[in-house]
Amino acid sequence: MTRLRVRLALALAVVPALAAAQAPAPAAGPFDNLRFRGIGPATMSGRIDDFAVLERNPAVFYVGTATGGVWKTTNMGTTFEPVFDKEGSSSIGDVAIAPTDANLVWVGTGENNNRQSSSWGDGVYKSADGGKTWKNMGLRDSKQIARILVDPMDHDVVYVAALGDLWKAGGERGVYKTTDGGLTWSQVLQNGPETGAIDLVMDPANNKVLYAALYQRRRSTWGFNGGGPGSGIWKSTDAGRSWSPLTKGIPVGPLGRIGLDVFRQNPNILYARIEHEKESGVYRSDDAGASWTKTSAVNPRPMYFSQIRIDPANENRLYMLGTSLHVSEDGGKTWKDDGARNIHVDHHAMWIDPNNPDHLIIGNDGGVSISHDRARTWVWMNNLPVGQFYHASYDMGNPYTICGGLQDNDTWCGPSAVRSKAGIANDNWFVVQGGDGFVGLIDPSDPNVIYAESQDGFMSRIDRRTNERQVIRPEPALTEKSFRWNWDTPIQLSPHDPKTLYVGAHKVYRSTDRGYHWAAISPDLTLGWDRDTLELMGIKGKDVRIAQNDGVDAWPTLFTLAESRMKAGMIWTGSDDGQVHVTRDAGATWTNVTGKIPGAPRLAYVSKVEPSKFAEGTAYVTFDGHRTGDFGTYAYATTDYGASWKSIAGNLPAGQIVRTITEDLKNADVLYLGTETGLWVTLDRGKTWHRVRANLPTVPVYEITLHPRENDMILATHGRAIWVLDDLAPFQQAAQAMAANAFVFTAEAGTQWSLADDRMREFEGDRIFLGPNPERGIGFSYYLKTKADSATITIKDAAGATTRVFKGDTFKDRLGAGINTVRWDMRVEPLPAPKGGSGPSFFGSGVDGPDVLPGRYTATLAVNGADVGTTPAVVIGDPEIPISDADRKARFDLLTDLHALQAQVNTAADKVTEIHDGFGKIKEALKDTAATPAPIRAAMDSVSKAMEPFQASLGIGGEPAGFSMEMFRKNIRMNLMMLKMSIMGATMLPTQAQLDQADDLRKAIPTLRDQVNAVVPKYAALVRQLSEAGLYPKVPEPVK
Repeated sequence: MTRLRVRLALALAVVPALAAAQAPAPAAGPFDNLRFRGIGPATMSGRIDDFAVLERNPAVFYVGTATGGVWKTTNMGTTFEPVFDKEGSSSIGDVAIAPTDANLVWVGTGENNNRQSSSWGDGVYKSADGGKTWKNMGLRDSKQIARILVDPMDHDVVYVAALGDLWKAGGERGVYKTTDGGLTWSQVLQNGPETGAIDLVMDPANNKVLYAALYQRRRSTWGFNGGGPGSGIWKSTDAGRSWSPLTKGIPVGPLGRIGLDVFRQNPNILYARIEHEKESGVYRSDDAGASWTKTSAVNPRPMYFSQIRIDPANENRLYMLGTSLHVSEDGGKTWKDDGARNIHVDHHAMWIDPNNPDHLIIGNDGGVSISHDRARTWVWMNNLPVGQFYHASYDMGNPYTICGGLQDNDTWCGPSAVRSKAGIANDNWFVVQGGDGFVGLIDPSDPNVIYAESQDGFMSRIDRRTNERQVIRPEPALTEKSFRWNWDTPIQLSPHDPKTLYVGAHKVYRSTDRGYHWAAISPDLTLGWDRDTLELMGIKGKDVRIAQNDGVDAWPTLFTLAESRMKAGMIWTGSDDGQVHVTRDAGATWTNVTGKIPGAPRLAYVSKVEPSKFAEGTAYVTFDGHRTGDFGTYAYATTDYGASWKSIAGNLPAGQIVRTITEDLKNADVLYLGTETGLWVTLDRGKTWHRVRANLPTVPVYEITLHPRENDMILATHGRAIWVLDDLAPFQQAAQAMAANAFVFTAEAGTQWSLADDRMREFEGDRIFLGPNPERGIGFSYYLKTKADSATITIKDAAGATTRVFKGDTFKDRLGAGINTVRWDMRVEPLPAPKGGSGPSFFGSGVDGPDVLPGRYTATLAVNGADVGTTPAVVIGDPEIPISDADRKARFDLLTDLHALQAQVNTAADKVTEIHDGFGKIKEALKDTAATPAPIRAAMDSVSKAMEPFQASLGIGGEPAGFSMEMFRKNIRMNLMMLKMSIMGATMLPTQAQLDQADDLRKAIPTLRDQVNAVVPKYAALVRQLSEAGLYPKVPEPVK
C-alpha cells in the first residue's frame, strides 16, 4: 500500500476561516403579528436524519430532520419542542451534544442523503443553553454536513465532516477542525473540489484517532453520479494534523458512499459499508483499519442510507439501515431484514444506548421510533409534525377539507377544522393513495371523488363512498416510446369543467371524462435531450457505474402546468429543463416563450407557472436553478401572453430559490412567494417583497393555495406539514393600510360553530398531536403606523345598539406598530368575575355572555380617542343546526334575561362576600368573647343570623361542604349560572323545564335582594359600634 501522508501545513496550506459574524436579528416586519395555524398532521411524521442523545440521561435527545428543523425532548419522546425554528436553514445533517456539557449542542445544517429532493444548509450552529438560542459558527458554503464530533477531553475542539454541495463542485468540503469553539476553522482533510466527507468517527479510547469517509458524488436535474476516485477511508492518529488512506482490502476503483462505525469495547474493530460498482458490501477491520475483509455483499441503496451500527456490547451484532432494518448476529456474514416491523421504512438514523443495548432509537422517512427490547418491538412517536408536503388542495365543504401528498408518506386528506374542542387530531386524517404522495385534488362537483398522484405520474381516481381506486394514468401504445414522467407529475382539474383533467409528461395530455380517455394535445414541450450523452463529473450519463441516475427515472419532463381561469384552453407549461410554453387554443398551437425571459437560468426547473385571475395575458413564472448549482432568485411576469417578460425578483435576497408563486384572490398587486426558507409577499407586483415571519418556522414552502370562499391561505410546507392563515385581508389591504396612520382591515365573517368534548382527548396522555382549530369568532385586524397609547373597538348591531366594547387590558400588547388583531367571540359583554369566586361549582363561573343573534354588525376602531375606521362584522349561525329564526330569538331573549339576572345576583354575592370576609376578620380579632361588651356580642349575633341564608342561596358562609343535590337545589347563584350555561350549550328552543326554572329564579331574586339589603345596615352598625368602642380595628400597643 502506498502510504500517503497529508499534512496541514504542506499539502493543504489552509488558512483558518473566520466564522462569519452573527447576523443581527431581523427588524420587525409589518406582518410579524399574524398567526398561522400549524394543523399538522403528525400521523405520518417525516424524514429523520440524526439523533443526539444525552447518554447519562437518554430521556433527553435532539432530533434532526430532513427539512423540519431540530426538535428536543426531555421525556423520552412523550413531548417534543421545536428548537431551531428561526435559524437560516431547516435542513439538518447532524446534531451533537458535548459529552460532558448537556447544554452545549452543535447542529450541522444540510441533510446528507443525496436524494433529488434533498435540501441544503448554511453551515454549523452552536447553542450553549440547551437549544434555547443559536449562533451560526461558519462553514456557510458547506451546503451539506454529515457529521460533527465534539472532543470529549476539550469541548473547544470540534470536527466537522462537510460533504459539500450536491449540485456543483467547490465550496467547503472535507474535514474541518476548530480548537476555539468555532471561532475559526481549519480544513484538515480534503481530496479535490468534487469530494466531501460523508462520515467521521473517533476512537472511543483515544481522542487523537479519527476515521473519515470521503465521498465524491454529483447530482443534476437529469441524473446522478454516485461515486469517483475521491471516495475512500482515511485515518488520523494525531487529532487531524495528518491523514493516511486505508486501502488494504478495500475494493479497487471508484467508490461511492461509505458508512463507518467503531466498536466501543475494542476500538481495533471497525465496520464499513462501502459502495462499489461490483464489490459493494460490508467490510470489517480487526486491526484499526490497517486491513479490511468483506463479510457480505448486502448494502441496500447506499446512496440514500449507508449507515451501519455496532451493538456496544457485542461486536458481532450489527444494524444496517436501509429500506428495512437489517440485523446481523455473526459479524455481518448473514443478515435478516426484519429488525423494524410495524413501523415506517427507509431508515436513516439510529442510536444505541451504550449503557443498555436493548434501548434503541431509530429515525426513518416516517419519524422516530423507540425500542426497549433490542428491536423486537417498537413504539412510534406520533407527535412530530414534520411531514414533507408537495402540494395542497381544498374542497368547498364547511369546514373545508385539505388534501395533499407527502414525500414517501402517501396522499392524505383531513379537515381544516373540527367540531371537537380539543382540535384536529391525527385520526381526523385519512389516506387516499400510497407511495410518494404529490397531488390530491377534490372534484368540485363531487367531494367524494378525489384524484391522487404518486411518483412518476401514477394517478388514480378514488371514490370515498367505497374507497375504490381506478388507475387513470395515460399509457403509451406498444409501438410508442415510454412517456417521460417527472417524479412530481403536474396534474390539474380544469377550472372551467370539473370533468376535464390535464396532466404533463413530456407532452400535455387531456381527458374530458374524468380520466377514462386521454389525448395528447401538445408535442414534446421539453428540449428532449438524451441524458446519456450529458456529463457529470466528466463521465457521460450512460457510463456512470455507481447509483446511476438514482431518483430520476426520466428526463426531461414537464414539471408545472396551469389552465387560465380567464380563458378556457389557454394553458401554460414549464419543464425541468427550463422551457416555458403557452397555448391559447386548447393545444392546437404552442409557443415557446423561454427565449423572451431575460436572464432565465439555463436547464433549470420551471418551478411554477401561474396564470393571472385578473388579466388574460398576464402570467407569472418562477425558476429553481439549484439542481444546476445556481441558487439565484428567479421570478418573472408577462402581461402580453409571454411575448415579453420582466423580473419581479425585486429586493429578494440572493440565494432565495423560489419554489412557487401564487396570485392573490382579490388584489392583483399582491403576490405570494414560497422559497426554500419561507413565505414572502409583495404588495406591488414584485417591486418590493416582505418576508412573512409571523409564527412560521424556517421551512421550504412548496405550494401556496388560497381558499376562495374563506379567504384563507394554505401552505404546503416540505418539512412542517400544513399551515393555515385564516384571513388574507391584512395582505390584500396592506398597501392601503400602510399609507395611513391607522387602518381597520375588512373582517371575515364568523360562524358560531357548536364544538364538543366528544373524543375524551383529556384522557389520552401527553404524547398526542392536536392541530388548533380556528379561534372562535371574528378577528378585527388593524394597522398602526406607530405605537398607540390607547384603543377601543365598539361593536354595534344593525339597529345601532352597542353590543360589545373592547378596551383596556384587551389591548395589552396590541398597541405596537404593525398589524394587530383583537378577536370577538360573537357574544355579548361578559360579566365581571365574581369577587369571591364562582361558588361551590366545578362547572366554572359562567360569566360568558350569550351568543349574539346571527346578522350584520359593525365594529369601529378608535385610537387615542379618535375613530379611525369601521368594518362590517357578519355573524353566521352554525349551518348544521336546524333552528327557526323565531326559536333562536326566543332562546336569545331568555339568555339575555338570565345574563342580566346573573349580573344582579353576582353583584349581591360580591356585597355578601365583602361582608363575610370583613365579619370573619372581626370574629378573629374578638376571640375573647368574655371581654366583648354584651351590646357588641348581640350585634355580632344579629349579623351572624342575617348571614345564614347566604350559605344556601349563594354558597357563602358556613363550613365548606361537599357537593350535594340538596345544596345545589337551594343555591340560587349556582342554579342561575347552570341554567344559563345549559341553555347556551344547545342552540335549541329552551325546554319547558328550563322556562319554569327561569320563572322560579326570577321569583327568588327579590327575596335574595331583600336579605342582602337587610344584612348591610346590620353590618354597618356593628362596624360603627366596634369603632366607637375602640375594639376593632385594634390599636397597636406601645413598644415597651
